[in-house]
Amino acid sequence: MYWLACQLIKDQIIDFTKGNMSMYKGLIQLPETKYLGFGIMMPWENNLEIQFNLWQKAMVSEKMKMLKKLCGSEQAIGIFCYRCDVETHTFSYHIACENKRNAVSTEFEELKIYAGTYARFENECQDLSNRFECYNDLCDEIWGRWLPNSEYVSLIELETLGCVEGYALLEIYYPDNPTNIPYQLEMLLPVRTQA
Repeated sequence: MYWLACQLIKDQIIDFTKGNMSMYKGLIQLPETKYLGFGIMMPWENNLEIQFNLWQKAMVSEKMKMLKKLCGSEQAIGIFCYRCDVETHTFSYHIACENKRNAVSTEFEELKIYAGTYARFENECQDLSNRFECYNDLCDEIWGRWLPNSEYVSLIELETLGCVEGYALLEIYYPDNPTNIPYQLEMLLPVRTQA
């Protein structure tokens, strides 16, 4: 019995070194998915305000309603770093909907996210004044604690690898409006095992 209790404690300690288990929710497999959306290129540093301003404008625009209707989807997501430019230190941020109707549009950009393994993380924001902190806590969990202590590498590493178009961090807000509170943020990070 003592051995079992020690083993359980040891397993918990090992788990905690891999990150905050309340934010890390496991690995999932996602199929290749096509999206339509709109976005901007933004700097690697100090970009959260730009991201949230894009959401704020999108939620009140006719463009968002048109996008959802065209795609046949009620859920809009953030697509972080679908493409990047290492020389200018910029990356793309899109607001997009799954293109369930295979619609073709000249007004929206088509984005294809590859099938693969994604690490799933969640955090909750109760107060808009803390939304940057909620977002940064999740990023700190992913890049500061979980990745360095896991057997996985991110498929989007701006400083070292750049990014491969077709892989991106997916941000899913519940409800799909991060300008209202409370909301839950789910991040899906494309990963592969270390070589």
